[in-house]
Amino acid sequence: MRVSAIVLSLAAGAVLAQPLATGPAVRYDGYKVVRVTIDTEEQLQSVLALGADQWTHEVRPGVPTDFMVAPDKLDALDATGLPYEIVNEDVQRAVDAENLRLRDGGVGRAWFDDFKNLTQINDYLDTLAAANPGLATVVDLGDSLQGRSIRGLRIANDAVGNSSCEPSILFNACQHAREWISPMVAMYAAEHLLAEYSTNPDIQSLIDHAEILIVPISNPDGYDYTWTNNRYWRKNRRANGGGSFGVDINRNWGYGWGNNNGSSGDPNSDVYRGTAPFSEPEIQRLRDWTLSRPNFAGDVDLHSYGQYVLWAWGYTSQPTSEAATFSSVGNQMKQAIKAVHNRTYTAGQCYTTLYPVSGGSIDWFWGDPGVINYTIELRGNDFVLPASEIIPNCEEVFPALVYYAEWSLDHYGPVSDFNHDGAVNTLDVLAFLNAWTIKDSSADINGDGTVNTLDVTAFLNAWTSGC
Repeated sequence: MRVSAIVLSLAAGAVLAQPLATGPAVRYDGYKVVRVTIDTEEQLQSVLALGADQWTHEVRPGVPTDFMVAPDKLDALDATGLPYEIVNEDVQRAVDAENLRLRDGGVGRAWFDDFKNLTQINDYLDTLAAANPGLATVVDLGDSLQGRSIRGLRIANDAVGNSSCEPSILFNACQHAREWISPMVAMYAAEHLLAEYSTNPDIQSLIDHAEILIVPISNPDGYDYTWTNNRYWRKNRRANGGGSFGVDINRNWGYGWGNNNGSSGDPNSDVYRGTAPFSEPEIQRLRDWTLSRPNFAGDVDLHSYGQYVLWAWGYTSQPTSEAATFSSVGNQMKQAIKAVHNRTYTAGQCYTTLYPVSGGSIDWFWGDPGVINYTIELRGNDFVLPASEIIPNCEEVFPALVYYAEWSLDHYGPVSDFNHDGAVNTLDVLAFLNAWTIKDSSADINGDGTVNTLDVTAFLNAWTSGC
């Protein structure tokens, strides 16, 4: 049995205590979740003007939208004349129940049976790396605004092939602090990629021929704050002045930044975009790692909630030049999710399927490094999710992540693997020569727009080096 399999067994059955939780200081006693029928942008703004926190993502005419509303704002909501129903009478009850469960120390529970705080997640990254030498390494991407390390687990087998040619794939989670399910799904993916390396030939080939970095908490300051101060905090902890805190780091990416349709210039807004693109160190770290990889191949950004598989653009309703590819891969991911627990996700372009997002990572990864990438909004109908939902969420999303990584390897992998079978050998030479003979565009290795003898030289150089 591989060491990674031993770690998986421990996670499945060991008694793993959690530190005593005192609970967030900010309370939401009497706050209600109301389901409002919105027909126009003006109606939406009238609800948001009450200080309501929009929870469900999709805003469509006649489609009910959930908001959290303070008890002293219900009369003002009534005054708008908008029809609504109360779906949660007291938000604090769920927070109290969650905290009471966490306070008992997790006795008798396995690692994925309940949510984990920042320290526990970082400790488990170290555990996975120590248990899988040669396959897993903890990477410190740099510090957050408040000096917390932004850490990830690099999974790759550098002993196979030419590691300098490996495509690099990023899975990141928890840009929004309150979305506790997203780091759990990321950690499950890390654990299971390693545990299945020795038993699943497809995953072994993936790890042998690609570099995968899993960053479970992109916003450590905000995440830690949700455990200690405010369970529903979304942004980072930037002091904006005037008593306002936080930038929505998923509105701070440097493509499509600054559009009021999908972000806000108001520091008090939950979608405040910051003072400039990439002003926030948390996403500078993700950006810099991405740009440091010569063969960057893709990203999946994990969020909650709503059950969506989304792609660019978010800042405009116009489709991308690769809309058909985005749709094809995204719908395959949707089917991979559905095949596990029959849970149906909605797949589509972010702007038209969900809502406008300006300055989001989904647009930057396509607009700058130019890779097909996705955002997955996980299951749930609240950011405080029953612990029983953790494992089903993880189980159904993992195959979609694997499918996406395999697709990225196939399409952004080494030129020398011309037939895309995961190996570099004489079959690739034969496949290239066949394509070159018929002047197929795939044989334009040097990218000059023509298929000629220069492509033969370029291919053979790549094939010799394994790149």
